[in-house]
Amino acid sequence: MKKIIPVFTASLLTLSCAFATGLAYGEGSATTASGPDQEVIVVYKNQEGKEAVLEQSVEVQHEFATVPAVSATVSSSDLNELVQDPNIAYVERNVPFTIADEQVVAQASAINTNEQSHWNYQAEQPNIEWDKGYNGAGIKVAVIDSGIAPHPELTIAGGVSTVDYTTSYTDDNGHGTHVGGIIAARNGDGQVTGMAPGVQLYAVKTMGPDGKGNLQDVLEGVDWAIQNHMDVINMSLGTEYDSQLLHNMLDQAYNSGILVVASAGNSGAGTDTVNYPAQYSSVIAVAAVDSNLNRGSFSSTGPKVEVAAPGVGIYSTYLNNQYAIMDGTSQAAPHVAAMLAILKQEHPSESIASLRSDLQHYAVDLGTPGRDNQYGYGFVTFKPQVDVTAPGEVKNLQLAAKGTDYLTFNWQNPADSDFAKVNVYDAQNHRVKSVTGNVYSAADLTADTSYTFTMKTVDIKGNESSGVTISGRTAAMPTMESTPAPVSPSPVLQAPVPQTTPAPVVSVPVVTTPPPTDLVAQIPVGGGGGGGGGGGGGIPRPATPKAETPAPTASVPSTPVQKAQQQLNNAKSSGKAADFIKARFAAKDLNNAEFNKQLNQLKQSLGIKDLPSKANLRPSVPVRISLQASLKSSTYKYIDKSSITAGNIAILDGSGNVVSNVNLSVKFNRIFITAADGSFAPNQTYTVIIEKGVKGKASASSDQSTALTNPLVMQFTTR
Repeated sequence: MKKIIPVFTASLLTLSCAFATGLAYGEGSATTASGPDQEVIVVYKNQEGKEAVLEQSVEVQHEFATVPAVSATVSSSDLNELVQDPNIAYVERNVPFTIADEQVVAQASAINTNEQSHWNYQAEQPNIEWDKGYNGAGIKVAVIDSGIAPHPELTIAGGVSTVDYTTSYTDDNGHGTHVGGIIAARNGDGQVTGMAPGVQLYAVKTMGPDGKGNLQDVLEGVDWAIQNHMDVINMSLGTEYDSQLLHNMLDQAYNSGILVVASAGNSGAGTDTVNYPAQYSSVIAVAAVDSNLNRGSFSSTGPKVEVAAPGVGIYSTYLNNQYAIMDGTSQAAPHVAAMLAILKQEHPSESIASLRSDLQHYAVDLGTPGRDNQYGYGFVTFKPQVDVTAPGEVKNLQLAAKGTDYLTFNWQNPADSDFAKVNVYDAQNHRVKSVTGNVYSAADLTADTSYTFTMKTVDIKGNESSGVTISGRTAAMPTMESTPAPVSPSPVLQAPVPQTTPAPVVSVPVVTTPPPTDLVAQIPVGGGGGGGGGGGGGIPRPATPKAETPAPTASVPSTPVQKAQQQLNNAKSSGKAADFIKARFAAKDLNNAEFNKQLNQLKQSLGIKDLPSKANLRPSVPVRISLQASLKSSTYKYIDKSSITAGNIAILDGSGNVVSNVNLSVKFNRIFITAADGSFAPNQTYTVIIEKGVKGKASASSDQSTALTNPLVMQFTTR
């Protein structure tokens, strides 16, 4: 277990704890049957574990929303029981965090009247991006720190206080205000400008006026940032001890699409002096350099250092409408957080993994060539690098495949040794994708429409080629009036469909022969959405006497119109939202106003409620749905586990087929959906349907449950 005796300089946190199997508290100590009450954070495995800690706690301080954990005060005897409970994963003591005294070099109401003359601004050159129209506008940045104080140069979009003594997120220490100014101080009306003055800045107060807090406060801050969908988290703090729960929560933040930036630490040089949370792979660790681009003497070193940024003599906003100059990796981290905010605004469709790797392309290599323990990939700046030569263009660019709603292109990448990726731009010159391979597929397009794309190669320094442009046209939508005759016509298919009123002719009420149950029985789970014929895995239709079935005109749907109408009839009969969604999929290629009208009427009669979609999910990460958050009702705070069945929850793939290999479970009042084989398909859109049979409870111990009044539908897309 790594333990560092730090040299305390600006923004270094110390955490006095050690971690052991099962129980993470007390260095080399054991629990006793008697003693003072303990403040702990309990991570549980299941509902039984949660109920155990709630029942055995003297006081519950906080129930976390994004991880299965509770912060509570427990007696020593109860702590012993919790540690030995098989339903408890582990326990961590609510240990103190401490910010070391800041080395404030200077304070004044005004130091320099030219806000863009400060060395960190001149070195990073954010105006290069500003001139292109990107200053971080619309990007949410959470500063998890000591809060942010009101200041003439700062606009605070919101925030939260997780400390016990105040509900205000106003800074009473100074550190958080200084960090916030580096990111977002307004340009053109004061003494300093932030690197991304257009961002939405959020103050997450986890530290007190003396620079002290605790693990629970920091965890609550991260919990809040995840729940409120921040785009970037800045953590200019650290600890010398690993916390499993903090690690898990920051991983979850990253997996949910949040870029996490942290100061590497102020422990000086060594084999590996980088502090936590910067040690975690989901966190970008930032080292500090001075105006000569030399490592700050205090800056931690180690293999987890990812990039370096200005951290010596940094001028920014401070308490009481003043300004201050500070040193520390605390000051370096917000420079990188601001850069990422600008990159995310410029390239909103890029994954956070791709945005993170983009930092390498903006880095000036320092120290040992390549990535090293002092500077990582180098000093990040928007200023063009010495290497300004773009790689060669793609070759043999061609349209490889097309459909009514997609186009797929492939090509040959250049042989340049520094080639990194291909940026794909649309006709309006908006970057829509970055591809490291040689295939791009554009989805959700309009049928029978031309689209133009440009493929620009990019090297590891960020140099981009002029690009090669290609156009393609999507396939035309099948018409309702001209259904091609099959190779082997049957009596059913030979019957012409009147052109004026197609739906009444092919529509057969579901109460007539054959019954709906027979039709469903022929469709294997995960099959082709109700198509007729003996496809693999279907249950054969029982033999029927010829006298009882004289040429059924629509018992076996064969045209797209017939198939869609049969699905719609099924939905009307079953009253299931899942059947409605199948009908919608069956009709997605049909341009039929009357049919769409019937669909809309059925949706209204079923009362289907659409939930916000989830995009860019990792295929291996469980999909989580909170009924309480979705419906904004405490009636559904806890899920009735008995109601979570395959009959009440259905998952359809992008073609409308039922996905059968999924596991459903309830964890910490959320429905968890996971692929049985460990991963959903990549680059796929799925639809989750929650029927009215699903129930919720207001409390975990309640015997009463309430069924949903409306079916819920949510889409999620994997990356």
